[in-house]
Amino acid sequence: MALICGSLALLSLLSSPARAYEDQATFGVAVGYAGMPRADTPPRHGVDVALSAGGGIGDAWSIQGMLGYGVLPDDRPLHISMAGLETVYALDIVRFVPLIGFGLDGLLTVRDRDVWGDFALHALVGVDFLINPRWLLGADVRGYWVATHAKSPLDAFILTAAARVGVRFDLR
Repeated sequence: MALICGSLALLSLLSSPARAYEDQATFGVAVGYAGMPRADTPPRHGVDVALSAGGGIGDAWSIQGMLGYGVLPDDRPLHISMAGLETVYALDIVRFVPLIGFGLDGLLTVRDRDVWGDFALHALVGVDFLINPRWLLGADVRGYWVATHAKSPLDAFILTAAARVGVRFDLR
């Protein structure tokens, strides 16, 4: 018994700490829904595409940048471009990885020839399925609170829901 306890103690001293996300970078492409479901005037629903790139900053935390473009079609379509930065917490459960996160975004909205700039805060809920150590499939929902929507055609709340494919790279 003493030999087993001594061996376990020695192994715990010699082993390195578990490293998950801090040594990885991720690149993803997403497509899905964008809309202002609470808006009173059309357009309220459309399509969103996004690119994301990020890296781990801890064993469960990562930071990523996002670029997105959404169009809400109508007689006078509304185009929304987004650039943002978010922190994401991943609860790594082998192949299924639930995600939660928060971020800050800049939005550029165009309708006809009028252009507006806005800032937003968002919350993220999602899940990744790890196909293998390199590739993943994911789905996420982001709710944006547009803090400066008063002068733009945006509603105070924007919603995106997307399916995503991503690739992970080891940094060391």
